[in-house]
Amino acid sequence: HGIAAVKDPSVLALLRERGIALEISITSNWIVGAVPSPEAHPIRRLRDLGVTVTVNTDDPALFDVTLGGELALAARLLDLDLDGLLALQRVAVEAGFAPAAAKRRALARMAAWAGDP
Repeated sequence: HGIAAVKDPSVLALLRERGIALEISITSNWIVGAVPSPEAHPIRRLRDLGVTVTVNTDDPALFDVTLGGELALAARLLDLDLDGLLALQRVAVEAGFAPAAAKRRALARMAAWAGDP
């Protein structure tokens, strides 16, 4: 799990320098024992240290999670409002491996949904 990077300053520096995003599933990390509880998850610390993080579901069927549920959990743990969640999701789109045109369409849809010009 990429969240272990929080224990190693050299790995944290590498993640920041290269702009590598960590795809994080808080619930999955908790269920598999990578963290003792969702509240103990290092997602906030990683963000505070300048690491790019995205919120994901990992394996929805296996872990019985939804993206909405993971985002709600992240919103609580990171003290995010709707604008903060949208910013988090924009980062996820930008960090993804989709073609540039697909990313532009996704970001445009998000902006339209949010009422941004």
